Amino acid sequence: MLAIPAKGMGQSINAHNVRIDVLCDWIEASALFLDEAALPDTEVVEALVEGEIYASQSFAWEIVADAWSQLRRRQEWIGQASPIDVQAHRLVRQREWRQAPAHSFCLALTLAHLYPVWARQFGKDFTEQGELFEKLAQKSMQMLFPGWKVHATGWTRTQARKLPAVVEEISNLLGESKGEIGRWTKPHANEEGLDLLCYRPFPDGRVGVPVYLMQCASGRNWEEKLHTPKLDIWTKIIQFAGKPARAFAIPFAITEDDFPRICAGTGLTLDRYRLLSCGRDDPDWVSGELGQRIITWLEPRVIALPSYVD
Repeated sequence: MLAIPAKGMGQSINAHNVRIDVLCDWIEASALFLDEAALPDTEVVEALVEGEIYASQSFAWEIVADAWSQLRRRQEWIGQASPIDVQAHRLVRQREWRQAPAHSFCLALTLAHLYPVWARQFGKDFTEQGELFEKLAQKSMQMLFPGWKVHATGWTRTQARKLPAVVEEISNLLGESKGEIGRWTKPHANEEGLDLLCYRPFPDGRVGVPVYLMQCASGRNWEEKLHTPKLDIWTKIIQFAGKPARAFAIPFAITEDDFPRICAGTGLTLDRYRLLSCGRDDPDWVSGELGQRIITWLEPRVIALPSYVD
């Protein structure tokens, strides 16, 4: 297995001090990224006890049983897109990580939170990570919302535009009038929290169409971005005929308890499993240039993942 995560795995004697989402991500990543094709639940329990997270095997079995139920739900949510088959007492890898680049990428972004020392090996420039995640979210939205237009507006190395150019572009795409940009934003703003413009045009070409303004947050500070893009700003710099809605995409798995709270702040929310659900009927939905770029980004990180030593 991978090393026990540095976060979310508190010592559990009389109460479970292990976060179920962290436990599931650790188990899933161990099954996907390591050499063994199958991971039995007994091995997970042994690692928790030997790693001194749990003193009692019977108590550890309780949390592992809960994790197995959650992992089974995760598999059901994404269907054929899942590279892992959750069986009664083991996880069986159906495809190696390079054959599931979208899933592997989202899981690796999550591991950066769980293994901060591992993540720091690869520097502090997250530009490529952010660009790849935005492209992944864009492709997912295009598949989840057929008939909608999904337009990338975020800043990239190859698309380093300032906010006035972004506003001009959105205004032209939607046929909406521009507002007073200088009055409501900072002089050197880039995209004001907007990464993807998602809208459903009608044949008549008129304004007042459904619009989502989406933030794609791939880093550990994602909760700081829950209320972006700010609609009260965007509805002033563009005079929308109909009020747009906010949307939010992250590569992390949100727990059932937290999901309503997150949605209350973000509106339409695509966490890891909603994002990956677009591949339910097409497990190879990420291929070509994007798939290869993700694999290239992942390879040195997968090689360096910390393994558990008993």
